[in-house]
Amino acid sequence: MIDFEEAMRRAVAYLEDSDVPVRVTSWGEFSDGWYFCYQSVEYLDTGEFSAQLAGNAPFVIDRESGDIFDLGTDKPVEVYIVDYMAGKLGKGRA
Repeated sequence: MIDFEEAMRRAVAYLEDSDVPVRVTSWGEFSDGWYFCYQSVEYLDTGEFSAQLAGNAPFVIDRESGDIFDLGTDKPVEVYIVDYMAGKLGKGRA
């Protein structure tokens, strides 16, 4: 089992593999873990619309395993969380 601090460390490490520098912008907790949203550092620092990411899906870090699961972008995060908790999402990525 991991705590929030470990989940945040894993989230930041996961995002280090991005093609462009990105930063966690928001997160939330639910019974099975945490979800994280992110955006490009350039957009966050400058507000330049052309630097904004598109299709940057939030991801979940499981509280028990620490595994990372990508969510989608066509539904609200809450819907993906319900699906995740019901076991309907694919395999984790670490």
